[in-house]
Amino acid sequence: MNLDDLKKLAETSDSFYHLHEKTEKPDGSVRYKYSVREPLKSVLKKVNQCFSQRCKYPDYLTGSLPGWSYSKNAALHAGKGTVICIDATNFFPSIGQDHVKKVWLDFYQFDESVAELLAKLCCYQGALAQGSPTSPYLANLAFWDIEPLIVKEFQSRGYDYSRYVDDICVSSTRKLSQEEKTWAILAAKKVFLSKKLKVKNRKTKVMDRNKRQEVNKRTVNAGRVCASRELKYELRAKVKRFRDAVASGTKPEIPFEKQYQSIRGKLFHFRQFNKTAADKMLEQLERAFGAH
Repeated sequence: MNLDDLKKLAETSDSFYHLHEKTEKPDGSVRYKYSVREPLKSVLKKVNQCFSQRCKYPDYLTGSLPGWSYSKNAALHAGKGTVICIDATNFFPSIGQDHVKKVWLDFYQFDESVAELLAKLCCYQGALAQGSPTSPYLANLAFWDIEPLIVKEFQSRGYDYSRYVDDICVSSTRKLSQEEKTWAILAAKKVFLSKKLKVKNRKTKVMDRNKRQEVNKRTVNAGRVCASRELKYELRAKVKRFRDAVASGTKPEIPFEKQYQSIRGKLFHFRQFNKTAADKMLEQLERAFGAH
Protein backbone atom coordinates (compact mmCIF):
# COMPACT_ATOMS: atom_id res chain seq x y z
CA MET A 1 0.00 0.00 0.00
CA ASN A 2 1.44 3.38 -0.95
CA LEU A 3 1.94 6.04 1.69
CA ASP A 4 -0.98 8.27 0.61
CA ASP A 5 -3.42 5.35 0.78
CA LEU A 6 -2.00 4.28 4.13
CA LYS A 7 -2.47 7.80 5.54
CA LYS A 8 -6.04 7.91 4.23
CA LEU A 9 -6.74 4.52 5.81
CA ALA A 10 -5.38 5.77 9.15
CA GLU A 11 -7.59 8.87 9.05
CA THR A 12 -10.72 6.78 8.36
CA SER A 13 -9.79 3.70 10.44
CA ASP A 14 -12.79 4.01 12.78
CA SER A 15 -15.15 3.21 9.91
CA PHE A 16 -13.63 -0.27 9.51
CA TYR A 17 -14.63 -1.44 13.01
CA HIS A 18 -17.97 -3.01 13.84
CA LEU A 19 -19.34 -4.51 17.04
CA HIS A 20 -18.85 -8.27 17.15
CA GLU A 21 -19.88 -9.13 20.70
CA LYS A 22 -21.42 -7.30 23.63
CA THR A 23 -21.08 -9.14 26.94
CA GLU A 24 -22.45 -8.15 30.31
CA LYS A 25 -19.96 -8.93 33.05
CA PRO A 26 -20.96 -10.30 36.47
CA ASP A 27 -20.39 -6.83 38.00
CA GLY A 28 -22.91 -5.26 35.62
CA SER A 29 -20.40 -3.54 33.34
CA VAL A 30 -20.30 -4.30 29.61
CA ARG A 31 -17.43 -5.62 27.51
CA TYR A 32 -17.41 -4.69 23.81
CA LYS A 33 -15.53 -6.82 21.32
CA TYR A 34 -15.04 -5.60 17.76
CA SER A 35 -14.23 -7.04 14.35
CA VAL A 36 -12.11 -5.22 11.80
CA ARG A 37 -12.99 -5.13 8.09
CA GLU A 38 -10.67 -5.07 5.10
CA PRO A 39 -8.38 -3.49 4.06
CA LEU A 40 -7.54 -2.35 7.61
CA LYS A 41 -7.59 -5.93 8.94
CA SER A 42 -4.84 -7.07 6.56
CA VAL A 43 -2.75 -3.98 7.34
CA LEU A 44 -2.97 -4.62 11.09
CA LYS A 45 -2.02 -8.26 10.59
CA LYS A 46 0.97 -7.09 8.59
CA VAL A 47 1.93 -4.74 11.43
CA ASN A 48 1.90 -7.75 13.74
CA GLN A 49 4.02 -9.82 11.37
CA CYS A 50 6.60 -7.08 10.86
CA PHE A 51 6.88 -5.85 14.43
CA SER A 52 4.77 -7.30 17.27
CA GLN A 53 5.35 -10.98 16.52
CA ARG A 54 9.09 -10.41 16.20
CA CYS A 55 9.40 -9.14 19.75
CA LYS A 56 10.73 -11.40 22.47
CA TYR A 57 8.30 -10.96 25.36
CA PRO A 58 9.34 -11.57 28.98
CA ASP A 59 8.03 -14.69 30.69
CA TYR A 60 5.78 -12.72 33.04
CA LEU A 61 3.58 -11.62 30.10
CA THR A 62 1.18 -14.47 29.37
CA GLY A 63 -1.88 -12.95 27.67
CA SER A 64 -2.65 -13.51 23.98
CA LEU A 65 0.83 -14.83 23.25
CA PRO A 66 1.72 -18.14 21.56
CA GLY A 67 1.91 -21.06 23.96
CA TRP A 68 -0.01 -19.32 26.75
CA SER A 69 -3.60 -19.65 27.98
CA TYR A 70 -5.72 -18.81 31.01
CA SER A 71 -4.98 -22.24 32.43
CA LYS A 72 -1.21 -22.03 31.91
CA ASN A 73 -1.15 -18.61 33.54
CA ALA A 74 -3.14 -19.93 36.50
CA ALA A 75 -0.75 -22.88 36.82
CA LEU A 76 2.10 -20.45 37.60
CA HIS A 77 0.36 -19.64 40.89
CA ALA A 78 -0.94 -23.10 41.84
CA GLY A 79 -0.25 -24.51 45.31
CA LYS A 80 1.06 -21.23 46.75
CA GLY A 81 0.86 -19.90 50.30
CA THR A 82 -0.65 -16.57 49.24
CA VAL A 83 -2.08 -15.48 45.88
CA ILE A 84 -2.99 -11.85 45.09
CA CYS A 85 -4.98 -10.89 41.97
CA ILE A 86 -5.53 -7.35 40.69
CA ASP A 87 -7.76 -6.35 37.78
CA ALA A 88 -7.83 -3.11 35.75
CA THR A 89 -11.11 -1.38 34.93
CA ASN A 90 -12.18 -0.99 31.30
CA PHE A 91 -8.72 -2.10 30.20
CA PHE A 92 -8.48 -1.80 26.40
CA PRO A 93 -10.44 1.47 26.04
CA SER A 94 -8.28 2.94 28.84
CA ILE A 95 -5.09 2.51 26.82
CA GLY A 96 -5.34 5.67 24.76
CA GLN A 97 -3.83 6.57 21.43
CA ASP A 98 -1.17 8.67 23.19
CA HIS A 99 0.00 5.57 25.11
CA VAL A 100 0.02 3.53 21.90
CA LYS A 101 2.02 6.22 20.12
CA LYS A 102 4.62 6.14 22.92
CA VAL A 103 5.04 2.38 22.40
CA TRP A 104 5.89 2.96 18.74
CA LEU A 105 7.97 6.04 19.54
CA ASP A 106 9.88 5.03 22.68
CA PHE A 107 9.89 1.23 22.67
CA TYR A 108 10.31 0.61 18.93
CA GLN A 109 12.09 3.98 18.53
CA PHE A 110 10.32 4.89 15.32
CA ASP A 111 10.27 8.38 13.88
CA GLU A 112 7.52 10.70 15.18
CA SER A 113 5.52 10.59 11.93
CA VAL A 114 5.72 6.79 11.75
CA ALA A 115 4.65 6.40 15.39
CA GLU A 116 1.72 8.78 14.82
CA LEU A 117 0.56 6.88 11.74
CA LEU A 118 0.81 3.47 13.40
CA ALA A 119 -1.05 4.72 16.48
CA LYS A 120 -3.93 5.96 14.33
CA LEU A 121 -4.08 2.66 12.44
CA CYS A 122 -4.10 0.59 15.64
CA CYS A 123 -6.73 2.57 17.59
CA TYR A 124 -10.50 2.86 17.45
CA GLN A 125 -12.08 6.08 18.71
CA GLY A 126 -8.77 7.11 20.28
CA ALA A 127 -7.96 3.90 22.18
CA LEU A 128 -7.26 0.19 21.79
CA ALA A 129 -10.24 -1.96 20.85
CA GLN A 130 -10.70 -5.52 22.03
CA GLY A 131 -10.82 -7.80 18.99
CA SER A 132 -8.39 -5.79 16.86
CA PRO A 133 -5.39 -7.90 15.72
CA THR A 134 -2.83 -5.46 17.15
CA SER A 135 -4.51 -4.71 20.51
CA PRO A 136 -3.25 -7.71 22.55
CA TYR A 137 0.38 -7.11 21.57
CA LEU A 138 0.20 -3.36 22.22
CA ALA A 139 -1.53 -4.00 25.56
CA ASN A 140 1.35 -6.27 26.54
CA LEU A 141 3.84 -3.53 25.67
CA ALA A 142 1.88 -0.62 27.17
CA PHE A 143 3.81 -0.82 30.47
CA TRP A 144 7.20 -1.69 29.01
CA ASP A 145 8.96 1.17 30.78
CA ILE A 146 7.74 0.53 34.36
CA GLU A 147 6.67 -3.13 34.55
CA PRO A 148 10.15 -4.74 34.34
CA LEU A 149 11.34 -2.61 37.29
CA ILE A 150 8.37 -3.66 39.44
CA VAL A 151 8.75 -7.32 38.45
CA LYS A 152 12.40 -7.14 39.50
CA GLU A 153 11.28 -5.94 42.94
CA PHE A 154 8.89 -8.87 43.26
CA GLN A 155 11.53 -11.35 42.19
CA SER A 156 14.03 -9.96 44.70
CA ARG A 157 11.53 -10.88 47.43
CA GLY A 158 10.93 -14.36 46.01
CA TYR A 159 7.44 -13.62 44.66
CA ASP A 160 6.07 -14.84 41.32
CA TYR A 161 4.44 -12.26 39.02
CA SER A 162 2.42 -12.60 35.83
CA ARG A 163 0.08 -10.40 33.82
CA TYR A 164 -2.58 -11.94 31.61
CA VAL A 165 -3.75 -8.87 29.64
CA ASP A 166 -5.58 -6.92 32.40
CA ASP A 167 -5.11 -9.42 35.26
CA ILE A 168 -2.02 -9.13 37.45
CA CYS A 169 -1.25 -12.07 39.73
CA VAL A 170 1.39 -12.17 42.45
CA SER A 171 2.07 -15.24 44.58
CA SER A 172 4.44 -16.58 47.19
CA THR A 173 5.25 -20.12 48.24
CA ARG A 174 4.72 -19.09 51.86
CA LYS A 175 1.83 -17.28 53.51
CA LEU A 176 2.55 -13.56 53.49
CA SER A 177 2.14 -11.25 56.46
CA GLN A 178 -0.36 -8.40 56.30
CA GLU A 179 2.47 -5.93 55.79
CA GLU A 180 3.86 -7.96 52.90
CA LYS A 181 0.42 -8.25 51.31
CA THR A 182 -0.12 -4.49 51.51
CA TRP A 183 3.25 -3.86 49.87
CA ALA A 184 2.56 -6.38 47.09
CA ILE A 185 -0.85 -4.86 46.29
CA LEU A 186 0.53 -1.32 46.12
CA ALA A 187 3.49 -2.40 44.00
CA ALA A 188 1.29 -4.29 41.52
CA LYS A 189 -1.14 -1.38 41.25
CA LYS A 190 1.74 0.86 40.17
CA VAL A 191 1.79 -0.96 36.82
CA PHE A 192 -1.74 0.13 35.90
CA LEU A 193 -1.60 3.49 37.66
CA SER A 194 1.56 4.41 35.73
CA LYS A 195 -0.66 4.84 32.64
CA LYS A 196 -3.57 6.29 34.62
CA LEU A 197 -5.66 3.13 34.39
CA LYS A 198 -8.10 2.50 37.21
CA VAL A 199 -7.98 -0.61 39.40
CA LYS A 200 -11.08 -2.52 40.49
CA ASN A 201 -10.42 -2.37 44.24
CA ARG A 202 -13.42 -4.55 45.06
CA LYS A 203 -12.06 -7.20 42.68
CA THR A 204 -8.62 -7.23 44.29
CA LYS A 205 -8.32 -10.66 45.86
CA VAL A 206 -5.93 -11.78 48.58
CA MET A 207 -6.16 -15.55 48.99
CA ASP A 208 -4.21 -17.60 51.52
CA ARG A 209 -3.71 -21.33 51.33
CA ASN A 210 -6.56 -22.04 53.76
CA LYS A 211 -9.08 -20.25 51.48
CA ARG A 212 -10.25 -20.90 47.93
CA GLN A 213 -7.61 -19.49 45.59
CA GLU A 214 -8.62 -18.45 42.08
CA VAL A 215 -6.60 -17.15 39.14
CA ASN A 216 -8.36 -16.29 35.87
CA LYS A 217 -11.51 -17.99 37.18
CA ARG A 218 -9.56 -21.20 37.75
CA THR A 219 -9.13 -22.76 41.20
CA VAL A 220 -5.45 -23.38 42.05
CA ASN A 221 -5.49 -24.60 45.67
CA ALA A 222 -4.63 -28.24 45.09
CA GLY A 223 -1.43 -27.50 43.21
CA ARG A 224 -3.30 -27.96 39.93
CA VAL A 225 -5.76 -25.90 37.89
CA CYS A 226 -9.51 -26.59 38.13
CA ALA A 227 -12.54 -24.68 36.84
CA SER A 228 -14.16 -22.42 39.43
CA ARG A 229 -17.84 -22.44 40.34
CA GLU A 230 -18.10 -18.84 39.15
CA LEU A 231 -17.01 -19.88 35.65
CA LYS A 232 -19.68 -22.56 35.58
CA TYR A 233 -22.35 -20.10 36.74
CA GLU A 234 -21.19 -17.52 34.19
CA LEU A 235 -21.43 -20.00 31.32
CA ARG A 236 -24.79 -21.22 32.53
CA ALA A 237 -26.03 -17.62 32.50
CA LYS A 238 -24.73 -17.11 28.95
CA VAL A 239 -26.57 -20.19 27.73
CA LYS A 240 -29.78 -19.07 29.46
CA ARG A 241 -29.59 -15.57 27.94
CA PHE A 242 -29.05 -17.14 24.52
CA ARG A 243 -32.04 -19.46 24.95
CA ASP A 244 -34.24 -16.61 26.15
CA ALA A 245 -33.17 -14.41 23.23
CA VAL A 246 -34.01 -17.14 20.72
CA ALA A 247 -37.37 -17.79 22.39
CA SER A 248 -38.28 -14.08 22.29
CA GLY A 249 -38.12 -14.05 18.50
CA THR A 250 -36.55 -10.58 18.38
CA LYS A 251 -33.60 -9.76 16.13
CA PRO A 252 -30.46 -9.60 18.31
CA GLU A 253 -27.82 -6.89 18.17
CA ILE A 254 -25.19 -9.59 17.71
CA PRO A 255 -26.25 -12.32 15.21
CA PHE A 256 -27.23 -15.62 16.81
CA GLU A 257 -24.58 -17.45 14.78
CA LYS A 258 -21.78 -15.35 16.29
CA GLN A 259 -23.19 -15.69 19.81
CA TYR A 260 -23.51 -19.44 19.34
CA GLN A 261 -19.93 -19.88 18.13
CA SER A 262 -18.56 -17.76 20.99
CA ILE A 263 -20.45 -19.61 23.74
CA ARG A 264 -19.75 -23.00 22.17
CA GLY A 265 -16.01 -22.31 22.15
CA LYS A 266 -16.07 -21.32 25.83
CA LEU A 267 -18.02 -24.47 26.72
CA PHE A 268 -15.56 -26.75 24.94
CA HIS A 269 -12.74 -25.13 26.90
CA PHE A 270 -14.71 -25.58 30.14
CA ARG A 271 -15.33 -29.22 29.20
CA GLN A 272 -11.73 -30.18 30.00
CA PHE A 273 -12.45 -29.33 33.65
CA ASN A 274 -16.11 -30.41 34.05
CA LYS A 275 -17.35 -32.72 31.29
CA THR A 276 -20.78 -33.43 32.79
CA ALA A 277 -21.81 -29.79 33.29
CA ALA A 278 -20.32 -28.71 29.94
CA ASP A 279 -22.12 -31.44 27.98
CA LYS A 280 -25.45 -30.50 29.55
CA MET A 281 -25.00 -26.83 28.61
CA LEU A 282 -23.80 -27.75 25.12
CA GLU A 283 -26.97 -29.79 24.59
CA GLN A 284 -29.13 -26.84 25.68
CA LEU A 285 -27.16 -24.46 23.43
CA GLU A 286 -27.44 -26.76 20.39
CA ARG A 287 -31.17 -27.19 20.93
CA ALA A 288 -31.76 -23.45 21.18
CA PHE A 289 -29.59 -22.68 18.15
CA GLY A 290 -31.41 -25.30 16.11
CA ALA A 291 -34.74 -23.63 16.99
CA HIS A 292 -33.73 -20.13 15.92
